[in-house]
Amino acid sequence: MKSLKKFTCICLSAAVFAAPLASAPLTAHAAAPKLSKSSAVLTVGKKMTLKVKNVKKGTAVKWSSTKKTVASVSAKGVVTAKSAGKATIRAVVNKKTLNCKVTVNEEASSNTDVNTDANPDQTADPDAAGEAPADRKDISALLAGRTYKGTATTPAGDIEVMGITFHSNGTATGARVNEKTMIAEQFGGTYQVVLKDRTAVITVEADGKTMTEELTVESEDFTKFSAKKNIMGMDITITVTEVKEG
Repeated sequence: MKSLKKFTCICLSAAVFAAPLASAPLTAHAAAPKLSKSSAVLTVGKKMTLKVKNVKKGTAVKWSSTKKTVASVSAKGVVTAKSAGKATIRAVVNKKTLNCKVTVNEEASSNTDVNTDANPDQTADPDAAGEAPADRKDISALLAGRTYKGTATTPAGDIEVMGITFHSNGTATGARVNEKTMIAEQFGGTYQVVLKDRTAVITVEADGKTMTEELTVESEDFTKFSAKKNIMGMDITITVTEVKEG
């Protein structure tokens, strides 16, 4: 009983802080610079080209490798696999450092080789953004222009605990209740949604901070998701549904 009362107080507190979620303005943020890949696997002798996205054409980019004997990088972002091992390719643009972790293998593998032409263009390439592994599907574009709200079913009643809008410019904005502090926190930045089996992993990045949320797909048209969380020993179900205009 004491546990339930304590949890009820927390839920009521969450309701107070979560109330502004639906009405809080979701202001679009300028997309932050990012690399076309955050990780890659190559075989010795292979090459790939990294691109900096969300920057103006002609923006200065300084490339470097933490281990040139494993993987080197040219001034145009062309990465060459030298020997087996691991290295991090870094790009400094607008005083921000972007990283791509590279693993180089001795033997070729049809599933992991990456071999792209050395295209020096540093402008955004939508088709190259956030490439997902073979067993995953990037559904970011399918969610563009959609708004969702998440409602938690608790002993104290239904409480809105999150809201998110995926903008057509590649950014997402919203707010969610922090599970530890029970305070609503706003977030915004570039986003990626990767689907593996029936789980959608949402990642929003901005200014070095990352917000991640894992949801279970409940409808084939991605209008409904769910998540199960355990807060203070209580199992809570969160239902995330698309908000239709009008």
